[in-house]
Amino acid sequence: MKRIAGILAALLLFSLLLTPLCAAAGDNFDTLADWDIKIAVPDGATAVLQGNEYYLYARRAGSIPYVLLRTYRYDSAERFVKDFTAALQKERADLTLTSELEPKAVGNKLCYEIDYSYSFSGHEITVRLLATTVGERTYMFLSKEVPALGLTVGTMLEDVIANCVFLGAEESAMDTLENAAALYPCYLYCLENGMPKYWIDFSGVMAHDPVLHCFFRSGEPRFYEKCFVLDLDTAGHDGDWISFEKVTDMTGADVSDWFEGLTLRLEGELVTMEVRRDERTLAGGAEDNILSGVYEMRAAGVGGEYRYHGPDGELKYWLDPGGEELELHAMFRSDSPTPYEALFTLDVDSAEPTGEYTSRILKVCDAEGREISNWFESLTLSTVQKSILMEVRRDERTLAGGAGDNILSGVYLFEPCSYPLPAASALTPAELGRWAQIYYFRHHGFYPPDAEVTKNRDGSFSIRLFETVVQDGAAHTATAAWYTVDRGGEGVDELTRFPVRLCG
Repeated sequence: MKRIAGILAALLLFSLLLTPLCAAAGDNFDTLADWDIKIAVPDGATAVLQGNEYYLYARRAGSIPYVLLRTYRYDSAERFVKDFTAALQKERADLTLTSELEPKAVGNKLCYEIDYSYSFSGHEITVRLLATTVGERTYMFLSKEVPALGLTVGTMLEDVIANCVFLGAEESAMDTLENAAALYPCYLYCLENGMPKYWIDFSGVMAHDPVLHCFFRSGEPRFYEKCFVLDLDTAGHDGDWISFEKVTDMTGADVSDWFEGLTLRLEGELVTMEVRRDERTLAGGAEDNILSGVYEMRAAGVGGEYRYHGPDGELKYWLDPGGEELELHAMFRSDSPTPYEALFTLDVDSAEPTGEYTSRILKVCDAEGREISNWFESLTLSTVQKSILMEVRRDERTLAGGAGDNILSGVYLFEPCSYPLPAASALTPAELGRWAQIYYFRHHGFYPPDAEVTKNRDGSFSIRLFETVVQDGAAHTATAAWYTVDRGGEGVDELTRFPVRLCG
């Protein structure tokens, strides 16, 4: 403490006598990398860095500084100012406190201020000290005035504090998100009936920045998913809240003007998203928009797949890498308005690398395990950034059933897509039913309102998804799906015989 007191006292006593060299000037920002801060240097000022002190002079170097900055390893600005003042009072018998320690908002920063005076060379020196804490570092801003000599600085101290940028605060926001993603890569908000509505994806499957997934309906029976990227480069950190100044859709179009504010607060297994929407931007109605509100999102896992949509925007093919084999799902129509799903497995073990990022798949099987490799003259997969490019050359002689029932020759770009999963690997019966509903919703755009789970003698579980329909005054149940799964959510769809993986 004595060493600190000595340094602090010397800092005050000799600041009028310092004559350091000019380091920077002009209307710009000086970045002090070691201190994680950028300081505004007003036009006509002189900025000087000497040792552990940073000075801003309103006039020439060597005159009285209107701002002095120093940093300390304190995690509380209030405690720092108390310790600083106590040490200073021991060193200077004529030190007089002219204000009590009090909190003060300067711009968007919370500071603690104390004012005092002392005499030097026959003149009274008045001092204002404001300190603020970011993480484990406290920043002390100090200004001096000599009223008798006309050396006054007015509001310059507040101006500098308000305009400075704490790089540590930006990094703290990023660290908070990265830590959350390391624990739980997905946070999910559901409506009262259990249907997913919004979820935040921190996994990086689709983009480096967090992705906000939204399920909209546009007045139609089927729901559709729309995604928005929360730009980390514009993220600000204010206490527990992280605010995003820029939001884009997946095409890169800036939709920031939709929001008066969009903020996240991360608390372990819970993320709170607060939306303040500009109501003038609600074209399309409530069903097609992220609405103003506070949404509590619960921690979950995340899975990934790759999707190709046809020219009409409908989902045509998707690749699921989650199983032992790479699964290719196709939506066929068979000259019918109602599509049906077909499943193929691509044997990655038989793949022949043809380049650093390209492989030719040599073995393809249908859902029953029958090899159909002879359908294709070639089928190659290439990784392109985060996407997968599938190139098909089909043997035209094997197109039985017509174009509506076949994978056709062409080049298909599969974009990455993520989806929420249970956070646990072993689920209770109630959780199995809940995630079966979400699984069906994700694949079919309809959320079955009821789930019935029965434990079988072999330890597996039968899950019936259904809804109650009233027709001509009579109520009956309409079954959407029957799944048989183990406690980990892996099993089979009893209606299609396709594999089911609720957890992956």
